[in-house]
Amino acid sequence: MKKRYTVLGLSVVLALALAVPALGGPTNPVASISASAKSIAVKALKKAKAAQATANSALSAAGNAQSDANKAQTTADKAQKTATTAQTAANTAQTTATNAQNTANDAKTAAAAAEANANTRVKDSHEVIGTASALNTTASKNSSANCPSTEPVLGGGFFLGGSETNKVTVTSSDAQLYGHGWIAAGETIVGQTATWSITAVAMCGTK
Repeated sequence: MKKRYTVLGLSVVLALALAVPALGGPTNPVASISASAKSIAVKALKKAKAAQATANSALSAAGNAQSDANKAQTTADKAQKTATTAQTAANTAQTTATNAQNTANDAKTAAAAAEANANTRVKDSHEVIGTASALNTTASKNSSANCPSTEPVLGGGFFLGGSETNKVTVTSSDAQLYGHGWIAAGETIVGQTATWSITAVAMCGTK
């Protein structure tokens, strides 16, 4: 029974001790500690809110920076694509120019070959009349006509002189074997006598 009253008394004392500050009585250490803890908690909450605001601001800045970085990357990618396209176009143009140069060189070579070939072709011709043999009754006679050394011998022939050419036979009319021209030879028919001459004619080409 005494213990019960003792506990009840302590409870009353504790209640009065807690109530005294509210009634303007002496400061209660327990209440003071509680108020201090609350103040610290309020300050900590303010700091936490401030830190959260700073964190939010930093996060927003980081997001903006990431967005700018993404835009910069996109711009860089486009620039790289443009540069690659330009490089490809430049390579194609270079290849085309090289092919055109090769074609021009081939055409120039072909033109030079054609010109060289044309220079070897005969453009015109003219006759060179050789020295006529003597006009007499000698049985065998010959004559030669020479082309200039720079002109090809295209052909040749002869003509007979005198009034009795029907008694003469031409034995040879050919290009000179050891010269650069034409040679013709003839003789009187066996059993005949004639006064005659022979003259060789060479056909020479000009380039």
